[in-house]
Amino acid sequence: MPAEYDRILDVVAENPGATVEEITDLAHHHGITDTRIPDLLSKAESNDDLLEFDGRYWVMRTGKYRFHLYDHPET
Repeated sequence: MPAEYDRILDVVAENPGATVEEITDLAHHHGITDTRIPDLLSKAESNDDLLEFDGRYWVMRTGKYRFHLYDHPET
């Protein structure tokens, strides 16, 4: 996977429930200049790394993103 893929997962993990627009803004704030962010999100969703519901994205709680507590008001 490209480095941007992992960086996008990190952005979503830090901002659970974010929309594509919010993720794009946050990614640019983190220095990710890739313009294919929607494609990366789709790829991550098809790989079961992300969950999309109602236009919002969450990282699946696996691997390095597995937490004992997922403290977010929209979960």
